[in-house]
Amino acid sequence: MKWIYEIIVVSIPPFSLLPYRYSILLQLLLLLVIGLILGFIFDLKTVSLLYGSIGILVAVSWSLLILQLGPTLRKFRAPLSMNENELLERYRGILFHRKHYEALPGLAIFITFMVYLFNFGSNLIEYWLGKDPSIVLLLFVSLLIWDICYRMGLGVWTSILALWRSINLKKLAEKRIELEHTPYTELRYLRKLDINNVFFGIISLLLLPIIQQDNYLVSIILAYFLFISLTSVTSAYLVSKVPWLPPDIYNLVRDSSFAYVGNSLKGVTHVTPVVYIFDGQSIFFNTSKEAKKMKIMKKNKKVAFLIDKRDTSNIYENKALLVTGEVKIYGLTDIPFRFIQMLAARTLFLTKYPDYTRKYATSELPKAWQLTPIISRILVEIKPVKIIYWRGAKQITVPV
Repeated sequence: MKWIYEIIVVSIPPFSLLPYRYSILLQLLLLLVIGLILGFIFDLKTVSLLYGSIGILVAVSWSLLILQLGPTLRKFRAPLSMNENELLERYRGILFHRKHYEALPGLAIFITFMVYLFNFGSNLIEYWLGKDPSIVLLLFVSLLIWDICYRMGLGVWTSILALWRSINLKKLAEKRIELEHTPYTELRYLRKLDINNVFFGIISLLLLPIIQQDNYLVSIILAYFLFISLTSVTSAYLVSKVPWLPPDIYNLVRDSSFAYVGNSLKGVTHVTPVVYIFDGQSIFFNTSKEAKKMKIMKKNKKVAFLIDKRDTSNIYENKALLVTGEVKIYGLTDIPFRFIQMLAARTLFLTKYPDYTRKYATSELPKAWQLTPIISRILVEIKPVKIIYWRGAKQITVPV
């Protein structure tokens, strides 16, 4: 399950003798050295050397993205849902197909570009290499163009497949039953990889100075940037809407009103009841800036969060969820970057607890208890590490 580029990296010395990260640096140095030597031998202009260096930088930057994407997807854990597992296995099977379909988009881009370059855009060759360039220079530039086109094709390949995967994963998630789910960390990996794909588009903009003489190619690069960015962002958004909790637990977290937060510092434990909201992805609670648990969380971010539903007449109706993990404490510095998320959390609190928020908003209460965001009350998000769920008399560990 490796792409052609990865096979080359792990098979050909000296690249195969180094870790991935260092092999990329070696490629950059090697191509730059060869390009500069050829430039001096054939007396190329300084601007030509600059354009060649930019092209090499683009190819190597895309290589870095490729070598992040492949290993991450290969160690992906199977979802605890047969349908979602089959989908993701099919996704990986197509993405890393043994017949190397990933090379086809790059090959199509390369052939199209070379035909255009030598038949319609011949001025570009003169712009880059001068009149009557050496065959050695043409071969080196063609190799560099192939490197760039292959990686451009990979950007198209991965972003289209990611969007297809996300659309179908969200559909299947809506049909889950009981404890079926895809683990939290795996969904986070998928979202992160989709965001990484956006950089395929962003990096392509570095090619604009090289092709600025050709308006048609400039429009193609801009279209490529928009296509990759929009496709990847849409895919990441769809993944963010896939619940990482099984339906049983999801309903418990959504419908319950109170929970208990436990933390400790230097062997002294502390437990307090809180109200909370669940936005489908994260659990949030708020607390006074002066609360003891806040002072503890600033020094020890590890917490336990318990949601408990009891039925004294029938123990098989009892349900509880224990989330252990770390907290993210929101402050003034988060407002510019997470304003929408913070505003959405506030809206959910107002909707879920209208009477509570109305009473706590009154000026008759102590200032520390009032619901003034950031000033008096602090928003806290829980990042789960381990989840244990009780249903009836049975304990179930749910991988995150």
